[in-house]
Amino acid sequence: MDKIVTKSIEKLNEVLPPKKKLINEDSTPLIGEKSNLDSIDLVNLFIDIEQIIKKEKNLNLTFDDIIKNIDQLETIGSLKNFLKEKFKNEKK
Repeated sequence: MDKIVTKSIEKLNEVLPPKKKLINEDSTPLIGEKSNLDSIDLVNLFIDIEQIIKKEKNLNLTFDDIIKNIDQLETIGSLKNFLKEKFKNEKK
């Protein structure tokens, strides 16, 4: 899941202005006052992750799954942990 998150962050960073680009570190905030992202950026990131997981892993992740667990997604690291936990019993 780390590679999927990294790929999605890189894709998002391609369209973000320099001041908003995400540093791909586990401690980088995604949500809250310290985050560089607005709600549209987050939606784009989450939808891209959903699409890559479907395409590369043939696993289903819905936007609703993400939104229901938004409180667990404060940082890049917590997003990675959420995805690993969600799919820990699935085929890799």
